[in-house]
Amino acid sequence: MRKIFGTLIIILIILSFPIFYEISRTAQSIAQDNFSKIYSMSIIGKYQSDSAYSIGEIYYSNSSVFISPFLWNMKYAKGLVNMTYNKFLYVNVALNSFEKINPKIGVDGYPGLMYGQECWFPFAGKTIENSIYLPIGVSSLSNFSSTLSFHLYNNIGIIDDFSYDIWLSQNPNTTYLEYPDIELMIWLYHEENLTSPFIRVGNIPLTLIVNGTKIIDNFNVYILPHTGSADGWIGVYYVSQKELEGNVSIPLSFIIKNEFSWIRKIFNNITSCEYYLDGIQVGMEFNDINGTANLGYTLYLWEIDSQKLIN
Repeated sequence: MRKIFGTLIIILIILSFPIFYEISRTAQSIAQDNFSKIYSMSIIGKYQSDSAYSIGEIYYSNSSVFISPFLWNMKYAKGLVNMTYNKFLYVNVALNSFEKINPKIGVDGYPGLMYGQECWFPFAGKTIENSIYLPIGVSSLSNFSSTLSFHLYNNIGIIDDFSYDIWLSQNPNTTYLEYPDIELMIWLYHEENLTSPFIRVGNIPLTLIVNGTKIIDNFNVYILPHTGSADGWIGVYYVSQKELEGNVSIPLSFIIKNEFSWIRKIFNNITSCEYYLDGIQVGMEFNDINGTANLGYTLYLWEIDSQKLIN
């Protein structure tokens, strides 16, 4: 679920370890020479400073990710979303008097991170890659896993989901998402339940490693034929039947390939060979209760195919 509005991009440079904000790509080589230093840095998203779509870039071990509070459904609010790196990434939502752009949608925003290439709003750019190089044709994907180590907290509000948000297109240079582009969400934790117009098409058992233990988790699979409008992109949702938290490793490439078998239950002409994997996001969709949200998460680790992006 996304809306497109104007953005103020805040890009900072900090010559410290292991996270840096850049004004130009020339900062990359400088940043990589300063990995031994330690520091703290924050990005703030709030209505009063028109920073709902602030963007920063985090460098770690010859790769990078973008981060943004991405308050895409905020018409007005008091308070802020604080994304702070200080050894780990801390995301704290403290908002009140929240008014939605679209009150019918039970999501205020999706503060999180992105790895890969997304030429559309809000990131409109490409991160530095050192393991999985995106965009890449889905048919060319090797087998790889993704591991997150995270903790959630909720004082007031609703954590709709803590999730992956993955984007696939038939044209990796597209600047506008529409059918038949695909949004794949993998909900590891959720407090929202999907109902119509989401179509439940089945469930699939997946082997995960959770806090060092191999488990089988049955994921319910839903299809949203069109997101936002009659020509909107396809939404695919894998929803864990457990509320996962801690250190969670999933077979990410398998899920990306497997989704097409479910999509064909609705659109029988969709095949994986037509698609590119563009970008992989991680974050938390949240909703307020009577205008107030006080919740968040800590991300201790994000690792794709043994390449650490956050640690």
